[in-house]
Amino acid sequence: MKKTLCMILAICMLLALCACGTTNTETSAPTTSGSSEAVADTTTGEVERTKLTMYLWSSSAKILEDNGVIADFESKYPYDVEITTAEFDELENTALMMHTTGQDCDVIQVNNSSVATFVEAGMLDNLDSWLASSPVDISTYAQAAVNIGMIDGTHYALPYDVDCRILAYNKVILDECGMTPEDLATTDGVLAFGKAANEKGYYAMAGQVSKNVFCLYDLGGFMLCWGVRLYEQDENGKYVSQLSKPEVKEYMDWAVQMYEYMPKDTNIDDTMARSMFAQGQVAMLWWTPSQVKSVLPKFENPDDVGFRTMPTAPNGASGSAMGGYLYGVAANAANKDGAYAWMEYVNTPENMAKVTRGLPADTKAFDFDPYNKPVYDAFKEQYATACFPVPLTPIYTEVAETWNTFYGEALMKELSVEDAIAQGDAAVQAKLDTLN
Repeated sequence: MKKTLCMILAICMLLALCACGTTNTETSAPTTSGSSEAVADTTTGEVERTKLTMYLWSSSAKILEDNGVIADFESKYPYDVEITTAEFDELENTALMMHTTGQDCDVIQVNNSSVATFVEAGMLDNLDSWLASSPVDISTYAQAAVNIGMIDGTHYALPYDVDCRILAYNKVILDECGMTPEDLATTDGVLAFGKAANEKGYYAMAGQVSKNVFCLYDLGGFMLCWGVRLYEQDENGKYVSQLSKPEVKEYMDWAVQMYEYMPKDTNIDDTMARSMFAQGQVAMLWWTPSQVKSVLPKFENPDDVGFRTMPTAPNGASGSAMGGYLYGVAANAANKDGAYAWMEYVNTPENMAKVTRGLPADTKAFDFDPYNKPVYDAFKEQYATACFPVPLTPIYTEVAETWNTFYGEALMKELSVEDAIAQGDAAVQAKLDTLN
């Protein structure tokens, strides 16, 4: 397997590094799998091997390499895989640049927020005909994630690596506060624990307030516990801000109180916040599946960490923010047979469990290591009701950043909750109206 580091420099540099793909505009899927489409050498009888190019987040590429996935795929199919990587912050922009310059890789890893943008740019193949004839069964997949890969009823990408948020808490601090895990079943109980922990010298929670999606996925993810999202799409297809709903005011009052018990250092990033949790300085944290591997081992005693589903608000609602990644086939793929062979390979439960950083999209993959371990049980329970915190659009991150400004000012009491909601509602709607 060859690996190419993809960096955004000048277009000429990109052309030199990322010579994968052609400008072929064919958009229909092959009728058979890649292995059966291979050409046999008439002189030796051996199957001719061809290059299959893949574009991945560097972290995802490392998972494939560490778990021997690419070597296994290459041993079963007549393709030699060449991977081009990008760092997370440049995953979307680099893919768009590669497409613009005719350098699409055959297989593209797609962040959930990029699906609409990539389809609008004509980057992704229509998967419907392939799905109709392939053995892949998506009926056991997280349907909210499947829907993200669809535009106007057509599949353009399939989820494989999905996540959701649960509540992680320090059992020692909880016991020190004279509380039990059952007390964390409600948002009022979570707030009471945050206050009690703070009075004993701990932070309630910690996170990167400056991050543009902090208002959606982190502390902002608790807004889903009130059953409301930042914006929705109405029956006429118009995107409408939901910030004027009374549930938002109830949530914001809760969040402002919780932030009183959190560190006020805006330089804290996610890595530092998770480290503080592992060091016993923080009582609770919104928790993602990837942190089982990246954060839990940092605890002196990992058994000190408890997990439970997200709490229920006074109105009886609850929810959890979903995220994740999908695979798509480039519309301009030079090796579509190989690309669809990969799609068939990765969309089997056992293989999906090997390539996933968060949770496998197919619930059947929960039967395989490591997802059959008890530490994932709360995620499995939460998975059934998790959803994306907003309908994903090409300007989703811009809308989040717009609201996060007012949200952060409310947390820091630079704006009242009422003013933050009013000003945020107007600004978010103005941004959404560029789509309406």
